[in-house]
Amino acid sequence: MWFTETAIPPMVICSAIAAILFILWYQRRLGKFLIGSLLMVLVTVGFYVLEQSIVTPRERVEADLYQLIDAFQKKEQETTLSYISPRANQLQDMVKLALTLVTLNDDLRITDVSTQMKSEDSVAIIHFRANGTAMYGGVSGKQPTRWELTWQKMGGEWKVTEATRLNPITGEPLRPFSVR
Repeated sequence: MWFTETAIPPMVICSAIAAILFILWYQRRLGKFLIGSLLMVLVTVGFYVLEQSIVTPRERVEADLYQLIDAFQKKEQETTLSYISPRANQLQDMVKLALTLVTLNDDLRITDVSTQMKSEDSVAIIHFRANGTAMYGGVSGKQPTRWELTWQKMGGEWKVTEATRLNPITGEPLRPFSVR
């Protein structure tokens, strides 16, 4: 596990040390400062490579969220349903109905993504906003929405077990297909 949420703080510290050592080398022309500066640059690159290779459960489930939304937007029913828990029959039926009734345009934007990990990183609750043009019941228009999805790790994969549509302003739960 990484000791900070991102690699940026240690990279900034190493870059600052590298810059200071380079300035000292420039002023005094001592090789040890130049070598130290180059080592700090290499450590900075090492932190970057390490950060890219570590995928936390939070990052994995957030990536799955974007893939789920992409599959729904492209109306790929099998792929979309692969992200839904096989035990969530009612949710699967709701997603199938939504795939037939709702069409999302290409201007869809996902914002305000926040993920809360629970139960030793086996449950994730993702809150997000989806804004864009949608067609529902023959009517097209821009519709801001707000969602909360509960994901559970099952057999090494993240699956949605609950989906709650929220009022975009108050955050109160809404019925799935209400016109709000």
